[in-house]
Amino acid sequence: MIDLQDAGVQITHDGYLKLYQMSRPDLSNRFGAILLDEGQDVNPVIADLVQRQRTIQVMVGDRHQQLYRFRGAQDALSAAWMADAEKHYLTQSFRFGPAVAHVANVILSFKGETVKLQGLGQRTLVKRSLPEDLAHRTWLHRTVSGVIENALRLEKQGGHRMFWIGGIDSYSLRELEDLFQFSRGRNDLVQQKKLLRDYRDFEQYEEIAKATQDPEMQRSVRIIEAYFDLPKRIEQLRRCAVASELDATVTLTTAHKAKGLEWDFVGLYDDFSADPLAPEIDRASRDDELNLLYVSVTRAMQILAINLLVIDIMQRYKDLHGSIATHDRSA
Repeated sequence: MIDLQDAGVQITHDGYLKLYQMSRPDLSNRFGAILLDEGQDVNPVIADLVQRQRTIQVMVGDRHQQLYRFRGAQDALSAAWMADAEKHYLTQSFRFGPAVAHVANVILSFKGETVKLQGLGQRTLVKRSLPEDLAHRTWLHRTVSGVIENALRLEKQGGHRMFWIGGIDSYSLRELEDLFQFSRGRNDLVQQKKLLRDYRDFEQYEEIAKATQDPEMQRSVRIIEAYFDLPKRIEQLRRCAVASELDATVTLTTAHKAKGLEWDFVGLYDDFSADPLAPEIDRASRDDELNLLYVSVTRAMQILAINLLVIDIMQRYKDLHGSIATHDRSA
């Protein structure tokens, strides 16, 4: 990137950030303090840059909202260089009421959290499903293929205008179309040639999906099996997509993309299939899945519709601790 004689590789944002870190800048010459937000998901370059400074360091974050460990992000809140930091807790949320806070606390209890989240917002209901007569609702999903599967279900019902967080083109519809053509042996119509290089045929793709238990691959196979006219269905999804959420009847997103956002009526789709409390799961994977559920349930301001996995977790909590009732919980 920095070889001026070779213009073949251009500098990227990550490239000049890395160069800046390697220059070991002393920010204390210009600033009296540094505030680092989202401290639970800091990339190692930023973490190193901040910890070297000789000025006051203030870090804000929630370790239970760490979602990007799979990208190499670090929880700087728990880093050794923050061990002597003065700690303050902000546990009150005005987004939702006590019922949603209770669901969140149940989830976090399985991580060993003892500091309780307080819901001081308007009365929020927790249900098994959202009312049918809502003018708008939001669905949160664990997987990209889950978003597509749900969108196809909604399109089949008819009458929906769909807003996709991040844009419809960020949800791998082209890859799913390629996989559909691949499953039909129409390799000449496959645009992503990597698919043809990685798999001998669709049967091998199915075998690997089953062997690895990969949720994205498995759900993609189910979608292809369910829709013989999938390309036409996907084209219809594009026609149903709207550019403004204000024009939508449904908002679709993954739980990762939902972080930092909020809606009145939120439903959790049933593609959160991995049981975070399974005895064979490692601690890091367990925490990642519980964090994702915690972020998901705390997006709702008026009604939260929980999925089967959250219901099961709450039942296990009840078995351990007794009643889970709260004064504004609705079955």
